This record gives sequence, structure tokens and C-alpha cells, in this order.
Amino acid sequence: MRTLELSGTPGERGRQHGQGAARDLRRLRQALLRYLARLSFYGGALPCYAILTFLARGFWPFIPPRLQEEMRGVAAGAHVGLGTVLLINVLDDLGNNSPRCSALAAGGERTAQGRWLMGRNLDYPLFINEMIRFQTLFLMEPDQGLPVASIAWPGYVGVCTGINKAGVALAQLSAMSRDRTLRGAPAALRFRQALETEATLTGAAARILTARGTMGNNLMLCAPGEAAVLELSARRGFLRLPQEGLITVTNHYQSAAMAPLKGKFPPRPPHSPLSDYHFTEAYSRARNRRLNELAGGRRLGPEGIQNILAAPHIANPGTAICTVFDPAELTLWTSQAPAAPVSRGPFAQIRLWG
Repeated sequence: MRTLELSGTPGERGRQHGQGAARDLRRLRQALLRYLARLSFYGGALPCYAILTFLARGFWPFIPPRLQEEMRGVAAGAHVGLGTVLLINVLDDLGNNSPRCSALAAGGERTAQGRWLMGRNLDYPLFINEMIRFQTLFLMEPDQGLPVASIAWPGYVGVCTGINKAGVALAQLSAMSRDRTLRGAPAALRFRQALETEATLTGAAARILTARGTMGNNLMLCAPGEAAVLELSARRGFLRLPQEGLITVTNHYQSAAMAPLKGKFPPRPPHSPLSDYHFTEAYSRARNRRLNELAGGRRLGPEGIQNILAAPHIANPGTAICTVFDPAELTLWTSQAPAAPVSRGPFAQIRLWG
């Protein structure tokens, strides 16, 4: 996996990011333009792209100034427009959560050492080959706050799969919610800020809840001695706790508190390699049941979690990232497979800040 080490002020980190990933960032932009061209044969890709970047600008006032500065640095370092960098970071917020993902965490008697482990599949309906090809480990050493490791893509400043040096890890999953807005802090940027500022799971959850969001999310949080799922909508949230050392999550709310805000699942995007069934609540519920079945009655280590995430009814043709975290050891295992579903491995073990 390619690794980019970023340090200094937000502007300095952004410029290092942009310079190190300039070519691939432009390739991601080209992939989006090619997709838009397929959708708008007569109108062309550029007008659609211009509309998307215009809509993305609406999020700008809700992005913390330090992250705005970092995005400007990425754009300057890569010699691309700021609108392109912004769009990469808010595309899911504009699309109201198209990804399908699965995650689980186990601890206590469920693991050999008693400490908590977390694993996640990030499943995406489009751009899957590009997401696999350009996957990057960003090691960020800010001038203020905690160091953060994030597995993402060129131009991506937010965190959807990451951990901070205090041992708080997170995995962002979509959740269909009726409570959504385009006037809030983009999800992955909201989560990035929490990892940089908070050294505990409860602190990170509280920080996330103080900022108005944009859409539904199920956010799995894991630290050495605990784990939880933060079920989120644009304006509300509920912290769901493990049962008997295990917690699982897919793409629907599981708590009674958030059930009234449950929204409809979106239709399959054009040209997606996934089937219509992959975009249903039935599929989300089936995956969650299967996670519990596969983890039930077992002691799990990193390899056992990898095997669960690779199971046929969990992984799918859109599985672009598969990562397991050991927060106590500041260690992760991430798949190096060249094609989806990547959870079949092989996996590389990475010790962070060792």
C-alpha cells in the first residue's frame, strides 16, 4: 500500500498530500467524468461536473477552517481546482449515502487477549477499481491535536476508516435516514475532526454529536477496552453498546431510539456491478444476521475477523477496502487484493507509530 506521511500546519499537510498524489487525484477526476459522460450522452460530462461542484460549495461554510486550509493546500499541491478536492470529500453527502458496508467489533471473552478488535468492509457501488488501485494510507502528524492514520484516496481529507494515536478507531457506514440536509458538516470531515481532538471513545462520540451533520450514518467506534456504534442522522444520534462482547453493524438503524428516522434505501445506481438486492434493507439485515452467526460462540483474533469479512454473504462485488484494527497495539491489517471483493486478501500487517 502506498503511504503518504503528512506533517505541519493544515496548509503544509495539504500541499504535501497534493504533491504526493497529484497524478492519481487527476485520474480519479477522470473516472468521475467518464461515469458522468455515460449518464449524459447528449449533455456531456463537464456540465454535470460543474453542477456537482456547485452543489458541493454549499458545504463549505460548515467545514472547520483548519480543514478548509488543508483542502486549499491539496488543490495547490496537485494543481487542481479546489472544487474538485471539495467534491471528492462530499460526494457521499450529496448522494445521500450510496455505499453498503459491514463491520463488527469483539472484546472481553470474545478475543484471546481480552482487548477489543474491530474489522470493516467498505463496499461501494461505483469506481471500485479506482478505489482499490489508488488506496492510500495517510499518516497525519498535525501541528495541533492527535496524529491520525486514515485509509482513503488521493484528495480525501476526511476519515471513513482510521485510528488516532490514542487508540480510538472508527469505521463509517451508511444508514438510510429521513433526517438529512445539505447544510451541515460533511460526514467524513466531522469524523476526522473527532479523531484529531479526542483521546477516548466517549469523547469522540460526544464531539461528533456537537456538530450538525448531513445524513444518516452508522459509525463504529473502537478503543482498547470498549466499542460502540454511533447511529446518526443529520440532527440526532444514539450510542449503541455491545452485547456479550460483540457488536455488529450494517446499513440500517438497530436502536429503537433511531427507528422513527429510518429512511428508504436508494435504487441501484446506473452501471453498478452490484445487483438491485444489494440496495435493499433486506440485504442489510441479512448481512447483520450473518455477522452474528459467524462470530457467535467463537474467540476471535485478527485472522478470524478477516475470515468473517470475506464470507460469501458478507463480502460483495463492491468490497473495496477491508481492514482490521487492534487499537491497543496501534496495529492494523488491510487487504492488498487487486480486485473486489478485497476481503479475500492477502493482508498486510502495519504497526503504526512504532
